[in-house]
Amino acid sequence: MRELNIATFIQIMQVGLKTHDKQFAAGEFLLEALNRPNDERFAGYYEGLSDKKVSKLVNRQSPVPDGIQQASLVSELAADAVKYYETKVMADMNPFRKDDVFSQLVKVIKEDTEIGDKKREELLKLYNDGKEGTFLGELFLYVVNRPNTPGDSFVGYEDAPLIGEANYECPLCHNKLVETVKEKPVRRYEITQIFPEGLSKDKEKELAAVYPKPKDLDSPDNLIALCDRCSKDYLSDPTADDYKKLRDIKTVLSRNFKAKEAVSAVELEEYIRVVLDALAQVDDSVQLVPLEYDAIHIDKKIPDFILKNEIQIKVLQYYRYIESIFSDSETDFDLIASEIKMSSMKLEKSGMSQPDIIEYLAEWIRNKTSLGTESKTACRIVVAFFIQNCEVFYKDEVSK
Repeated sequence: MRELNIATFIQIMQVGLKTHDKQFAAGEFLLEALNRPNDERFAGYYEGLSDKKVSKLVNRQSPVPDGIQQASLVSELAADAVKYYETKVMADMNPFRKDDVFSQLVKVIKEDTEIGDKKREELLKLYNDGKEGTFLGELFLYVVNRPNTPGDSFVGYEDAPLIGEANYECPLCHNKLVETVKEKPVRRYEITQIFPEGLSKDKEKELAAVYPKPKDLDSPDNLIALCDRCSKDYLSDPTADDYKKLRDIKTVLSRNFKAKEAVSAVELEEYIRVVLDALAQVDDSVQLVPLEYDAIHIDKKIPDFILKNEIQIKVLQYYRYIESIFSDSETDFDLIASEIKMSSMKLEKSGMSQPDIIEYLAEWIRNKTSLGTESKTACRIVVAFFIQNCEVFYKDEVSK
């Protein structure tokens, strides 16, 4: 999924321009709306551009130049930038590729989750009303104020399956796809279309001769997680050999990932049953605390991306299985849930972090049931079940 930023804007616009269809020419031409060396109104904002600077901008290796951002905040200059797009940029649009360009821009606007609903509606209304030049101008003003470097980008939860499939490293250069900076996950990846959209007809034929073009270019089978640089290098000019290599890598990654999940599921189901059977035998006298089963979504309980991803995957895989065991047995679910909830509340109030609480609860269950270390993963899955099912990471703490 592509993000809406200046890099994406220039890349999409470039293929639709008649005389400015090369990267540097396109970047300089599009940015000129707010970057004019011979206009005294822009004297305090002008930024000298070079082929290297535009390349770094398009490859998301540098932010939008500060002068251009500052110029966009001056109402007179912003209004003039919109007129620039309505006249000069629209005049340079290739009539045969114009619809393709607008289609891609609209698609990115609709899919980027970081755009506010009001701004998305404003932009799409301009396009739907046929005000194409104004649409481009307002979109340009918006993207120059969006983060452009990967370090500023959010690690999307929806990307987790593809990152996990690649084992959190780029399958081409083996660099990390997610790094932890100041205890926060920072994305170093791009979810990349293996058969890219926006190719010329000749390029599409070249790649389709190797493997057919997918019906849905955004289906998981046509997406792969690559580091930023490998993604940009690939998308800049994918050859038939590049496409075959990436397609084959995707096939291997997907097959191995599914195989590991299948083997893991068979082993873990037995361990989970052992853990639950052992929990049912625990005969501590506890005073039940009130339980709520209108589960708070995990993304509201756990802000940490990696931890949230791990817990969510475990819940999706084993929730129904654990639920069925409780349903088919005479185990007192409320008793077990109450004891786990009370333990989590004490730990949260002590200031313990969420990852540490999960580890502690898993170890607590293992010790309670006198099971061996081989059951540790199963104990973590049982903790995940109670996080989803009732108030582990309880409501008062979550709402703060």
